[in-house]
Amino acid sequence: MSAGAYAFLYFQDSEQLLPAIDSIQAMPAVTTWHAVDGHYHLALTLSDGSTELRDTLNALPGLETMLFCPVDKIISDGLSVESEPSYAWLTMEVDTAKRDAVEASLTALPATTLCVLAFGECGAVAAVTGPTFEAVDKIVEKEIRPLDGVLRVKRDWIIDLTQI
Repeated sequence: MSAGAYAFLYFQDSEQLLPAIDSIQAMPAVTTWHAVDGHYHLALTLSDGSTELRDTLNALPGLETMLFCPVDKIISDGLSVESEPSYAWLTMEVDTAKRDAVEASLTALPATTLCVLAFGECGAVAAVTGPTFEAVDKIVEKEIRPLDGVLRVKRDWIIDLTQI
């Protein structure tokens, strides 16, 4: 049973972002959304991991790709983005045979570092925070990427649209 989901959306035309954001904000299952820079344009926290919601998101005009991650275990979900410090969403492909060990290693990191951590069918999703971009990079490169069982990590910086 899904405890919610995360969705990461990439649009072929950035002109479609504002209409997509308007549509997303009207969806009751979207609890938070963030503009991100990296592999995707938008990161969504969802209260529902249903196929219907996945289909609704897939129908957004201009959507090129989506990583839809229903979760079965939420470790922490305390992300509250402020103008400082720096934040990034991580999507991690995890070796299923080593998931418990990866979970133990990630939960051993300070809660102030991983303000979101969840596991599901697409591996693990986390939100990392640090005082600077360099500090977040250091956490990812020294604490997360080298973990035995973490096969791939994608990092997407959260963009504070009020600072643009």
